[in-house]
Amino acid sequence: MLLMIQFFDSLLNGILIVLFLFLACIAIGLACSGGKIPKEETIPTSVMREIGVQQEKRPSPTISWREIPRDPIRRRTVQPQRPIPGVSHAIKQVHRPPALSEKKVKALRGGEFVGNRMRFKVKVVNETPYMITDVTVYLLSYPKESLRLAGKEDDCQFSKIEPGGFRSPTFDFIPTQDCVRGDIVAGVSYVDMTGKAHTLSTEPFVIRSVCDLLIPDQVTPEDFALKLQSYEHGEIVIKVVEWTPKEMFEKALRIMDECNFYEVSSNLDVKEGIVFGNLNGLAKGKYTGKAVSVEIRITGPLGQKGASCTIRVSGEDQAMILPAIDDLKERLSAWLCPMCASPLTLDNVEKLRDGKVVVCPFCSVSIGR
Repeated sequence: MLLMIQFFDSLLNGILIVLFLFLACIAIGLACSGGKIPKEETIPTSVMREIGVQQEKRPSPTISWREIPRDPIRRRTVQPQRPIPGVSHAIKQVHRPPALSEKKVKALRGGEFVGNRMRFKVKVVNETPYMITDVTVYLLSYPKESLRLAGKEDDCQFSKIEPGGFRSPTFDFIPTQDCVRGDIVAGVSYVDMTGKAHTLSTEPFVIRSVCDLLIPDQVTPEDFALKLQSYEHGEIVIKVVEWTPKEMFEKALRIMDECNFYEVSSNLDVKEGIVFGNLNGLAKGKYTGKAVSVEIRITGPLGQKGASCTIRVSGEDQAMILPAIDDLKERLSAWLCPMCASPLTLDNVEKLRDGKVVVCPFCSVSIGR
């Protein structure tokens, strides 16, 4: 037993001595090489190609697409800008009231015959809350074959128009023919508060006038009948429901006088409860002296509203017939004062239709139906 213990003790000591010597050799070798591990010498690829040595191919391991590492998605984060102290409270969004945006600059027009002249008026209204400057009103179009501008200037200038203000220039025309037919259009240009230029135009002012350019021509009924045989003619039939035949007859008499027709003949008959009215008139042009005649026939039940009116116009100049028919038609269809034959307003017409009494705005006479 003692011998076995001594044997193992000597064997263990021998192993330790061998291990110590092995470690000592390694330490001496590292010290001699300077502590660097010699690198394996490799032949360059170009040299291997020249000597015909094939380069060893290393197998590339197959990697699944699921095993490929993915870079995390980088997201840009925007840091909110901090308001500047003292400024954020001073700056506020301003909302313009809707009423201001609806207001604008308007160009209105109107006209009438005054004596032997046609007077055309333009009204420029500034409804904006700001001043407009460099306002120019000018004529764009008018019937030059029948109207001649009375003055030399065809435009009118204004330096400014205040908010809520207006300007109303007037242009006078002198008729050169007995029949004036056409449209008058005016233009307006101005500069707003921001310095931006604007242009707009008026609605066309339609002229269909013959009666205002006529003078009465007195003839006998016999001569009147002879003249009609050589004249060109045209006619139109209109229906009225607001007046009785007698009222239409009286109205037609006033209109003939207002339109400068000489009353050649007029008569009103009643047969079997039907009213028959006939009126004849003759006039001639101020400038050409050409004659134009009118014949008005009125029929309808006695004492009842509603009548049929036939307007027949004849003349030496065919160009005067249609404008004269249109003029007489409008006058016969209009609501007129029974005293002064002036046109009534729309409000007066509505009240008369409701059976109320109105006052004529021109002669102040009371009118009731």
